[in-house]
Amino acid sequence: MSPPEYMPPGENDVRSPCPAINALANHGILPRSGKDFTMSRLIDALRKGFNLGTALATWLAFWAFLFYGKFFRTMSLSDLHVHGILEHDASLSRQDDAIGDHIKVDKDLVDLILSQKIDGKINTESLAKLSKIRQADSKERNKDFNFGWKQKTLAFGEYSLFLHTIGGATNKEVDAKVVEILFKEERIPDDWKMPETPVELFKVLRYQKDIEKKYEELNHE
Repeated sequence: MSPPEYMPPGENDVRSPCPAINALANHGILPRSGKDFTMSRLIDALRKGFNLGTALATWLAFWAFLFYGKFFRTMSLSDLHVHGILEHDASLSRQDDAIGDHIKVDKDLVDLILSQKIDGKINTESLAKLSKIRQADSKERNKDFNFGWKQKTLAFGEYSLFLHTIGGATNKEVDAKVVEILFKEERIPDDWKMPETPVELFKVLRYQKDIEKKYEELNHE
């Protein structure tokens, strides 16, 4: 089933540093304004938009609402702008908060992602290499660079979630064109296929370790 119509954000709409969450708002799966949604609305959007399993969608929404102090309240995508909670340095598609725009996509960084495609795909090795490149660049240019245990855990968790959702129907590999459309336009690509079975929490957590292992192997080469 095709997602609802894509509409880019309007003047008074808000968006987050996360392209996938922004895509949910741009397609009206979350409120198009990006404002004042409940935890249950976020859980439902994650399930409908990317076929996340109920446990995974609930886990992600629970921690987001808790970390940003929105428990029993509504949240807006602009709440995710706060640096150092879930948004972190060495993002694959945003500049570090200390040296640039950490909210809007940097299309040059997306081109960097695409430069690491392997046989036209972004996969585990691609993301491990990109993490190494982005950390080195941020460390050189950002005097306040911070990429400790928390940031590393978040980053590798994001990579695993990305490969399981956007690459869930293609053996945890994502076509480069799909990456370009999702990251640059924050739009769900027309030819993207949703995972056939719900994405499970513990599979994402386990695969996170595989990506970290690949990253460590590259660091020792």
